[in-house]
Amino acid sequence: KERIIQVNDILSIQVVSKTLNQQEAALFNMPTSGISETPATSAKQSTVGYVVDLNGNIAFPIIGNVKAAGVTREQLQDVLVSKLSTYIKDPSVSIRSLQFNVNMLGEVKNPGIKSFQTDRVTILDAIGTSGDLTDDGKRKDVTVIRQENGKNLYIQMDLTSGSLFQSPGYQLQPNDIVYVGPTDAKLKSLVTKNKQGNTFRTVGTALSVFFALLNLYFNRIK
Repeated sequence: KERIIQVNDILSIQVVSKTLNQQEAALFNMPTSGISETPATSAKQSTVGYVVDLNGNIAFPIIGNVKAAGVTREQLQDVLVSKLSTYIKDPSVSIRSLQFNVNMLGEVKNPGIKSFQTDRVTILDAIGTSGDLTDDGKRKDVTVIRQENGKNLYIQMDLTSGSLFQSPGYQLQPNDIVYVGPTDAKLKSLVTKNKQGNTFRTVGTALSVFFALLNLYFNRIK
């Protein structure tokens, strides 16, 4: 399924002419990476591309703002080819994603934000990048949290089910959150620890009150 471009996507857009003359096309190309340097670290490579702004637009040289959010790469390519035809003879446009972030939470060995330089990422890709599930991870209790039209969508998934590949959460979207739930044994362990902690806190509070009253009593009889 062709992915829909979204706000905050970073796109690499390369323009060429199908003729031998590439000088006209060169005006519309920008590097896909740059060198950044901080005082604490040595120079390192950083991602540079066309960022889809909050209005869903990209700022393209000479042409200006072009609507990108809500369309596929092929649709955006067609729009750009049409606009570039005024400046370039027989233009061709290639678009790819430079950054695809997924936030992995719960019972995975290496939780956190995982970045991919590709247009298609599946839930298995994301779990594999996170080092797989922990021993306490429940393969039948995986939730993909996704924002659609300003609302949170919760997609429950079972990694052991044959219907996994038909689930709308199998192919992830940028900025999806994947949460792997704990096993029943892990939950029972957490509940037991919580009860023990509450008991210790209650006893500690009672002792504090007792010693405070005892101290007050002895101060009065002196």
